[in-house]
Amino acid sequence: MKKVALLLVGVLMSVTFISAQTVQTAESLLKAKEKSDKDIGNPKKAAKYSTWIKRGNLFIDMLQFNTKGLWKGMPQKGALNSAEMIVGKPQKVMALENKEDWIYERVTLKFVNGKLDDWKETKPLATDGLDKAYEAYFKAIELDAKGKLKSNKTFMQNVATLRGLFSANGVQFYNEAEKTKDADTYKKAVVELGKSLKLDELPKSATDTIFNRGLVTYYSGVIAQSGKQYNEAEKYFSICVEKEYEGDKPYHSMAAMYKTQKMPEKELAILQKGFDKYPNSKELLVDFINFYLSSGESEKALAKLEKGIKENPENATYHYAIGTLYDTMMQDTTDKYNEEQKVEYEGLAINSYKQALEIKADYFNALYNLGALYYNKAAKIIKLAQDIPPKEQKRYKDEMAKSKEFFELALPYMEKAHELNMVERNTLLSLSTIYLKLQMYDKQKVVKEKLENLPTE
Repeated sequence: MKKVALLLVGVLMSVTFISAQTVQTAESLLKAKEKSDKDIGNPKKAAKYSTWIKRGNLFIDMLQFNTKGLWKGMPQKGALNSAEMIVGKPQKVMALENKEDWIYERVTLKFVNGKLDDWKETKPLATDGLDKAYEAYFKAIELDAKGKLKSNKTFMQNVATLRGLFSANGVQFYNEAEKTKDADTYKKAVVELGKSLKLDELPKSATDTIFNRGLVTYYSGVIAQSGKQYNEAEKYFSICVEKEYEGDKPYHSMAAMYKTQKMPEKELAILQKGFDKYPNSKELLVDFINFYLSSGESEKALAKLEKGIKENPENATYHYAIGTLYDTMMQDTTDKYNEEQKVEYEGLAINSYKQALEIKADYFNALYNLGALYYNKAAKIIKLAQDIPPKEQKRYKDEMAKSKEFFELALPYMEKAHELNMVERNTLLSLSTIYLKLQMYDKQKVVKEKLENLPTE
């Protein structure tokens, strides 16, 4: 869900603020709205698509009146493109440390460290402006018998603006819902994003490419799923699957949704479909294995993967998958497997990971998992050694020497994994501990510096 922020970036970039041809005031816009309301009540005028185009454009102007020209990060003052130059001086200022609120008659601008961070309309001109503009543009399309709007640049630009406003509104509802966990707010977010998708079906220019239809469709499903609107979520995820939007993600999300709903048949079916389409997907592979493990059917998972290897022995993913399955069974904390079986599974996991690496030497997941297996064995030995009585020093030293051997086995795999992904945090954390235990202090220092410089997640 954290990637919803990327959706916000994309949709806000699609909002094009259009300057009015004449100087507008709140009073002139409200007066124009009164006229528009009368026009659509007049059967003769209401039958013309131009009446509805004017109405849609009017609501676009009303929606942007309080915020036209604003953009996040704009300077507070002292520049030609500053808020002070564009909006004018505020009626009131409220300051607290590095934050300032500039209060105007209809909008409050919020600054942090001299940059515009956010704004809030306190007296919007049209509280229902989005829906009114949406209704007007679709009515115009309906009445445009000759298809003139297909080449009307102003219309297409305004539709793109409205589409972006609906998308931004949807993301704002989603952010609010994530804080409150309110089902109705999740529903509002999905409705707003759905309208942005409908607007994207209207005529648009060849240069209008910023709106990522696949991403918005996928996150409409994700947000619906978060709000437990499972039918809506299934609808959007199914569109993603059909249109091949967002790769393996919709399969993974649908499987998780079916698991929540306790629909194992549907869960398995979508996992099978997704894995057939994306056989190298780590997420779907893990989902597949977990499905069988949670069902107590690890043998079925093994049989399926072994069948895959028989059909395609050079597929490193299948070998890695079997390694992961044995690795998981080895770490089982129930009484399903005895210690003798776990030792056997450990050996099988190691062999499977190594087979995957023989086929694909730069297979990050196999490198990391094999390194982690040895690392965890070393850590387990150290933990058990802490319980050895002080008088049994030889036994303690023998166990610590044994742990060192496993850290040495883990080292080359973790180092290779790090070479392939220099910013993967868990790999760096493991390497830091390994270098410490092996007294490779210079290398540990370098790794610690890398960890300190990693971006915050």
